[in-house]
Amino acid sequence: MIGLDALAGIRQEFMPRVPSGARGAAVPPQPDGRTGGRTPIAVLLIDDRSLFGESLAAAINAFAPDVAVSHRRSAVALADLPAVLRGADVVLVSIGRADPAKGGVGQLLDALSGGGPHPPVAVLADRPGAAVTAAAARLGLRGVLSGRMPLAEVIAALRLIHGGGTVSPDPGPDPGPDPG
Repeated sequence: MIGLDALAGIRQEFMPRVPSGARGAAVPPQPDGRTGGRTPIAVLLIDDRSLFGESLAAAINAFAPDVAVSHRRSAVALADLPAVLRGADVVLVSIGRADPAKGGVGQLLDALSGGGPHPPVAVLADRPGAAVTAAAARLGLRGVLSGRMPLAEVIAALRLIHGGGTVSPDPGPDPGPDPG
């Protein structure tokens, strides 16, 4: 078993890649991995699976010194959304396989996209298909990330969203012209 301390030691060799479907620009970290005096990007990760949420937050924090991820469960986030959002630069809601328009996930995303100023919101979906993309567009979300993305691409996407960009799922290969 590899501890996070061992993983943090290889941080210097970690080269983020911009995910396909990304638009916009981000401020990259310094070549030596430091933040160059900038405050790290504060990411609020909302996920009801404690092990997954805590692990993802720890992995990003270990590999990206310019990104600081904190994890909250959705019930805690909804209980006092203004307080939870205070200081967050980006919100990443891990929806797993849930429909973003229904149930607790839908309620959370509606609250996050509601009136008033709020940080950009993105979702991390196990299966970012057409329904997730449509819901994200309807809600004005700034990103749809796939649970299949490498960690480097998730980090690059968070930086891009913070910089004003948008990340959408890879549309896949071009099917070519319509034969009809």
